[in-house]
Amino acid sequence: MNSDEICKICQTAPSKYCCPRCNVLYCSLACYKSSQHLQCSESFYKENVIQEMTMVRDEQQAQQSSHKMLKILSNLEQNDLSIDEGTEAGYEEDEDEDRFEEIDSDDAEDVPDLSERLGKVNLDDPNAVWERLTEEERKDFQSLLENGDVGRILPEVDPWWNGEFKVELVQSAESKVVSKGESHLLETCPSVKRVIRSFSELSSKPASPLMRYNVTNILAAYAFVFRYFNGDFTGNAPEVVNTLISIAGNFKQNCNYDSQPLAVESVCHECRQERLPADKETSRLLTQDVEKLLAGPEQCGQKYRKHFLLAALSDVHRLIVLTKGYD
Repeated sequence: MNSDEICKICQTAPSKYCCPRCNVLYCSLACYKSSQHLQCSESFYKENVIQEMTMVRDEQQAQQSSHKMLKILSNLEQNDLSIDEGTEAGYEEDEDEDRFEEIDSDDAEDVPDLSERLGKVNLDDPNAVWERLTEEERKDFQSLLENGDVGRILPEVDPWWNGEFKVELVQSAESKVVSKGESHLLETCPSVKRVIRSFSELSSKPASPLMRYNVTNILAAYAFVFRYFNGDFTGNAPEVVNTLISIAGNFKQNCNYDSQPLAVESVCHECRQERLPADKETSRLLTQDVEKLLAGPEQCGQKYRKHFLLAALSDVHRLIVLTKGYD
């Protein structure tokens, strides 16, 4: 095998991906997150949290991102309080205690609370936010990054397919105005690709009955990456697509599946192979996600029965096309 095709991190397996930051070739997420590649992987997680608002597109999205940033910082502050309370209650401190410096109680009283420090700060500027954090808060945050516990301060995401939607089933045939219910549905879900060619245009052969389960495999992988990246694909397209391809057997090895449970469990298996968090609860959750995506929104009529499915697959397509722009 050509040495240029070998993973530059483990030096054994064939390379499959290229880091968009340093251009190093690597074979898996395990290598991407290894100590040899720590600077890039930590940079990714830090950007995903601290630079939450640098990619906003309009005023409404900026407002939502500001709320998200405040939630993250509030969780970080609450995490500090939990540590302090646990210490005062007499809990044993773990081996990572030496990462944190004790702050003198008199000094602590001189530090304004988080809301005061961020009162006039532009939350669209991550550097300005970082400057207003105390040394202790910065160390706590860095420790969370190093220990892989950053999820403790990220606000939990509620997938768009779990939203409540209702479209009036009886509408005037002459009306061209989109109803309030339709607007809510269309604005909440990823936009559906406008031109979708039928299978008969792509192949002269009929579609295999197993295609449904192959699509299920892709949907389960999409649901996982949506939750894993906290619903935020902004600026993270290469990492998202790399993860998606790593855990979707239909993408990774052109695998075919003959049942829905097998298609979903395959994603969980690939997650474990890539050292991503996956257990029985993950399997249950992804099964539930897939069923909702396939069933479509309730109370929206036949017109939108496949809307969740088309929206999810359109989002996958959009991410893959976007990633090509990083080449």
